[in-house]
Formats: sequence, structure tokens, C-alpha cells
Amino acid sequence: MPDVRIWACLVVSLVVLWLGILIGIWFRSIRTEVVESESKMLTVLEGALLTLFGLLMGFTFSMAVSRYDLRKQLVVTEANAIGTTWLRTATLTEPTRTEEQTLLREYIRERVLYHQEFSRREDLGETMDQIDKLQGRLWAVASNYAIERRDTITSLYLQTLNRTIDVEGERVAADENRIPMGAWAILLFVGFVSTIVVGTKVGPRAWILQAVLPVVLAITMAMTMDLDSPRFGLIRIDQAPLEKVAQTMGRLPQQAP
Repeated sequence: MPDVRIWACLVVSLVVLWLGILIGIWFRSIRTEVVESESKMLTVLEGALLTLFGLLMGFTFSMAVSRYDLRKQLVVTEANAIGTTWLRTATLTEPTRTEEQTLLREYIRERVLYHQEFSRREDLGETMDQIDKLQGRLWAVASNYAIERRDTITSLYLQTLNRTIDVEGERVAADENRIPMGAWAILLFVGFVSTIVVGTKVGPRAWILQAVLPVVLAITMAMTMDLDSPRFGLIRIDQAPLEKVAQTMGRLPQQAP
């Protein structure tokens, strides 16, 4: 699912839901006798539709929260993996030690940059390409080093480096694991139909009453979509663990004797 700005989601939802209210008011004005004769049925229908919308919204919000929590946990996991790899560079000999440390510094800078808000999709693609290149260089240097030194210490370094690369893939997969656009469309459709029914009971001049339901539903949908968006919006994943590791990399790890 593509990233959608929270304000775009809020505006579209508000317009669609308020339009439903206006359609309901318009229908009442041209079919007053039908609305009055079927008022009990409309009340039942209103309750059923709003209940259905509440259930769908609850499931959607729960899905967004679980994905958000997973992304937060993966930040800590990646920070720990990169930090461990950084510390174990001290077990390498020169010039591999310095080369791997330099590449790791570049790598973590790109990883922090990756989760910033990009104004252009092309910038994000360039950052992803740079990350892939750095991973390839890190692994190439380490694997060439391991060919000459088949020992336990080198094996441990390769394991932690491999874990660092794997976690990056897990984070990318978690970022792309979004609530499907079809689910948002169904949610908005149910809300739209609900507001039509509600609109049949609202007076044409009761502007505050007309606005209450569309505003509340639109804000709820926008907040949930914001929670589901890993890169855009007001609710962001804190990259502090990665930034802390990046600061730690300003100091060289203690070298093995």
C-alpha cells in the first residue's frame, strides 16, 4: 500500500462522510412521507450500520497497533544487532578491522536516514540502493577475511553481521506490511452509508449536528492510518536506539589483544 499523508486521508474521509449526511438530508426533503413511515426501520438500520462500522474500525485499529508495536521492537533489535557487530570488529585484524568499521558507520547513517520522511519517492529508492551496496561490501570484506581465518572468533563476527543484514530485511517487510487499501475502502463505504441514514434524521440547518459524526469518524480513520504509516504522519517510530548506537560508533571499540 502506498504512503498516504494523514491530512489527505482526513480531508477525503471528511468530505465523503459529510456528503453522506447531505444526501440523507436531501432524501428526507424529497421523500418525507417515506422517511417518517419507515422511521423505526431507519433507526434499526442506523444502529446496525454504526455498530458494524465500530467493529470494523476496532479491528483495523488493532491491526495498526500490532504493526506499530512490531516496528518499534525491530528498531531495538536492529540497534542491538549493529551494536554487537560494531563491538566484534575489535576482534578483526588490520586492515579489515578499519574497513569494516568505516562501512558500519556509513551503514547506520543510511539506516537512520531511511526512516526519515522523504519528499520524493526517488530519494527513498536511492537510500535503499545505498543500503544494499553497503551490505554487499560489508559481507564481501568479511567473507574474504574468513577464507583466510577459519576460526571461532571470525565465525561469531559473520553470525552477527548476518543477523544485522537479516534484521534490515525484517524491518523492510514490517514497513511494507500495511493494512490493505481495500479494507480502508470498505470502512469508508460503511461509514458513508451510515451517515446517509443518520442524515435522514438531521435538520437541514443543524450544522453542528451534521458535522459531529463525519468529523469524529474522519479523525478516527486518519489517526489509524497515521499509526499504520511507518514513514509519514504525526505518529512516528522513534529511531533513538539506532541514533544512540551511531553516537557510540564515534568511539572505537576496545581492540582484542
